[in-house]
Amino acid sequence: MPPILRKILRIFAGIFALMGLIFLAVGIWTGERQYTILKSWPTVEAEVTKSEVRQHLDSGSGSSASTVMYQTFVEFRYTVNGKEYLTPSDAGYSTSSYPQMKRLADKFPPGTRHAIKYNPVDPNDIYFNAEYSFGFFLLPVVFGGVGLIFCIVAIVVLVVASRLGRTRQCPSCGGAVEAGQHFCPNCAAVLPTAA
Repeated sequence: MPPILRKILRIFAGIFALMGLIFLAVGIWTGERQYTILKSWPTVEAEVTKSEVRQHLDSGSGSSASTVMYQTFVEFRYTVNGKEYLTPSDAGYSTSSYPQMKRLADKFPPGTRHAIKYNPVDPNDIYFNAEYSFGFFLLPVVFGGVGLIFCIVAIVVLVVASRLGRTRQCPSCGGAVEAGQHFCPNCAAVLPTAA
């Protein structure tokens, strides 16, 4: 394999490794934030004032067709340190499944009371679905998974580049010869022992 091709493959692997590490770091950061919300944010009893499913169009990546996506929005009234708040919040993710978002909205009908998590630094920052669930940890899982895939691709490319780098040329005919061969498979010339 020409040295320039090995260099290009190593650069490609380096880019994928860097992107993979960035995605992994974002996944770890968001996962840690979600865990902090569950463990450290205080809980307050709140009354639901509004609950609905909203839709929006998602054009996707490079696609001309748009997908209708749905998200649950719930508005809560609650009191923290003697001050009343009226804060809307969303589910934190969208889906193309209206029934899924409708089921979530139906869990929070207006007039009902629920325990919600709020940020002690900013009580307007709330989560109504903070729990150990796939939906709550979806973003960290996606970022972490993409990061792992990118890192695996980088490792595979490096392994392939190193294996392809073991080939050499026959001094007689110029054909490709694998490392460790004693005779050229193209012209049967005796090969020097040095790799």
